[in-house]
Amino acid sequence: MNKQYSFVANSSVMFFICGLAILVVLVQAAIFFRAAWKEAIRIGFTKADLLKVVKSSTVFSIVPSLPIIISYMILLPALGKYFPWLRLSVIGSATYETMAANMAVTSYGFSSLGSADFSPDVFGSIMWVVTLGVFLSSMSALVLKKYDKKMQSITTNKESFGALVPNIMFLGMMATLAAPYLVDVKNVVSLSTIAVSAVVMVLMDRMSKRWKQLKEFAFSISMISGMAMACLVTSLIK
Repeated sequence: MNKQYSFVANSSVMFFICGLAILVVLVQAAIFFRAAWKEAIRIGFTKADLLKVVKSSTVFSIVPSLPIIISYMILLPALGKYFPWLRLSVIGSATYETMAANMAVTSYGFSSLGSADFSPDVFGSIMWVVTLGVFLSSMSALVLKKYDKKMQSITTNKESFGALVPNIMFLGMMATLAAPYLVDVKNVVSLSTIAVSAVVMVLMDRMSKRWKQLKEFAFSISMISGMAMACLVTSLIK
């Protein structure tokens, strides 16, 4: 990582800016939690019931959060300590962040996000690209209700083509993201990582039918398995 870029990405100013944004989100969460607690008491729930819900929700939120931690570790070497923390704490995912950041970096002539030794102005461009890319999601409050009604009307008939539309859209999006790695037959690391992750995910899915507790761990274990395979293949190639 370029020294100037590293200084900016890991500076106290960046920590303050990112921390301030996350603080706003935490305050919003606290406000909604307080309102939900009051409403639950009003409709007849006891404090003991609510504390049980809070405890169980806290425990069951830890495992689904593991992929987020792994995603942070993936983005940390390229984007510094604080910006990935902000992105994954507020809104974002490793897939989107990596894709958008790569697009910004390659537009400057670099080969990829991982290999680029870029300057602070390129880092600033990355921040703008990944942030503006999700900016329109704030408009969902205006259009999501109408969209949801339309989707419900389309998917009401389970035997119609409309019922398949959401799944088709999701699979199309995933295919678009995965295609560059699948067609690059010379990239042994990517292909082996995808293959191992897919096999582990299928195995975990089958095992979770017998042991329900494994379902929450499936995605995390498949990611870790893929990362381990990538490290193994990389070391063998070198």
